[in-house]
Amino acid sequence: MSSPRIVVYATDRPFRLQCEARLREAGVVVRLASRQAELAKALGDGTTAAIIVGDDGRDADVARELVDARPATLGPPVPILQRAPGESIEKIVARALGVTDTSMMQPRSSK
Repeated sequence: MSSPRIVVYATDRPFRLQCEARLREAGVVVRLASRQAELAKALGDGTTAAIIVGDDGRDADVARELVDARPATLGPPVPILQRAPGESIEKIVARALGVTDTSMMQPRSSK
């Protein structure tokens, strides 16, 4: 399994790219998804630590559906962090980093 990462899922390309730049600056492994199939693939390998979605409610709804459908064998539910209206890129990235700091450091089961 590869390193835990944050997925940025949004139809808004500038938002995705700005989040990606900030997350990479912080040393985080990032995956971008603009389509439902890309998000499903990212969730399928079990290494997603969090999902950042834009302030469009449809993106959050799609992410929730896919996280809910994800098999429990892939680990605990993945947190979905939706950007609040007017929230800066820096703040949503900081929230994502706060959520993933503890989950990325959790020891994996040896089973």
